[in-house]
Amino acid sequence: MNPHFASLILGLGTQATAALEGKLPAEAAGANPRDVARALIDTLGVLEEKTRGNLDADEQRLLTEVLTNLRIRFVQEGR
Repeated sequence: MNPHFASLILGLGTQATAALEGKLPAEAAGANPRDVARALIDTLGVLEEKTRGNLDADEQRLLTEVLTNLRIRFVQEGR
């Protein structure tokens, strides 16, 4: 697994989680946390689409797991 790719996926996932938990960085304090989370989740979705067929098994599994967990949490917290 490419450590830079894993760091990118985990970093975006962490930011999306922070947004869902209302723990945005100070510079994003004026933004709607759900909008920020949605944008980050959408970015991960674009990465998934654009890298399809070009990732090794571990990279694909990481991206799929992070994205699936975030999507589920986003829907659950929207209720």
